[in-house]
Amino acid sequence: MADLDTKLLRGFVSVAETGSMTRTAHDMRQTQGAVSQQIKRLEAILGQPLFLRSGSGLALTAAGQDFLPSAKDIIT
Repeated sequence: MADLDTKLLRGFVSVAETGSMTRTAHDMRQTQGAVSQQIKRLEAILGQPLFLRSGSGLALTAAGQDFLPSAKDIIT
């Protein structure tokens, strides 16, 4: 796996845990747009979507579920 920016991983883990880019943005003192771009960047690096986006919110894809433990290990 390529060297990944821990900021991208922290954002991914936070969104996965909260289910909200807006809440993650608030917690990380960023804009929602910045968090969204970070997630899109991470998805591009990994070559697969990590979240399913719907009107009712966000949910991890199978790839996101598989990646979450590794992301947590890297940032802790």
